[in-house]
Amino acid sequence: MKRRAFIRQSGVAAIGLTTLTSMAYSEPNVNSIKPKALKKGDTIAISAPAGAIFSSKYIKRFEEKLTGLGFKIIKGKTLSTQTGYLAGEDDMRAKELNTFFADPEVKAIFTMRGGWGSNRILDLLDYEMIKKNPKILMGYSDITSLILAINKKTGLITYHGPMGYSSWEAFSTQQVYDTLIAGKKVVLKNPKEEEEQLETLHNGVAQGKLLGGNLTVVCSLIGSQYEPDWKGSILFLEETKEEPYRIDRLLWQMKLAGVFDKVNGIVLGSFYKCYALEPERAFSLGEVFDQHFSKLNKPVYRGASFGHTINKFTLPIGVLAKVDADKHIITLLENPTAFSG
Repeated sequence: MKRRAFIRQSGVAAIGLTTLTSMAYSEPNVNSIKPKALKKGDTIAISAPAGAIFSSKYIKRFEEKLTGLGFKIIKGKTLSTQTGYLAGEDDMRAKELNTFFADPEVKAIFTMRGGWGSNRILDLLDYEMIKKNPKILMGYSDITSLILAINKKTGLITYHGPMGYSSWEAFSTQQVYDTLIAGKKVVLKNPKEEEEQLETLHNGVAQGKLLGGNLTVVCSLIGSQYEPDWKGSILFLEETKEEPYRIDRLLWQMKLAGVFDKVNGIVLGSFYKCYALEPERAFSLGEVFDQHFSKLNKPVYRGASFGHTINKFTLPIGVLAKVDADKHIITLLENPTAFSG
């Protein structure tokens, strides 16, 4: 797909790059596997490996968006199946994901929504087959389980980015293009209208492989075989509709598990509607963050554009990156996708 045509269709202005200096050194993951970058005419499978889809309008809107960008679409049966709050039985959802990975026609798997259910199928995935058939997998929220577990078990670079329920506004679409199609070593920087929300909690610059996602889901993997190796990583976290005391509890779980001691830096994204219902009897979210991170001798900043927010970065799990907590930017130090010859 030509960049100029893509941007014209999306109504997106190109995002400028910024050069950084100084960093804490970290070895790249030599065992990582990068899926091939997407190109016009490729087939993208849409799947719902977690929560059920209760409104078909989101499916139609997502399909129109992707076909409008020049891709072919295969829709999974999970998009029209409901088992309680799940998009079908566990075996069905796992089988669909395994089938899409095994299908040579499918070049990427985009998820419809999060909700809950990804953890339930981790033991049912064929990781050896996935490793032999690397392709793009993207999602966030509950899909955090899948993108972290698959990266841990196979070395495949996966992607924390927009889903079918997401808005896919100009900024997010540009991020997907830069990461999954152009495969650029991009600088991830908030759009101007979201710069005011940025705050440095501890200054500094560090580098490491990107790991993270939804805070609750990340904590659900701690102690399991699917927990990432946090050593030397850049940890990124987001959350939605959890009160500050719950955020505090989850962060303490990570702290007691030694996660914050192992990582090189931390980036906090959107914590959508994470406020106290009785603020006069509670800490604010900012106070909770200060308690955990202001004295942590590692670069930390909050307010980055990822998670439950309209404008989303596309963050490649397992790719070497550099974080600057003073300038509030993340820079990819290697290409996030592979290119065909």
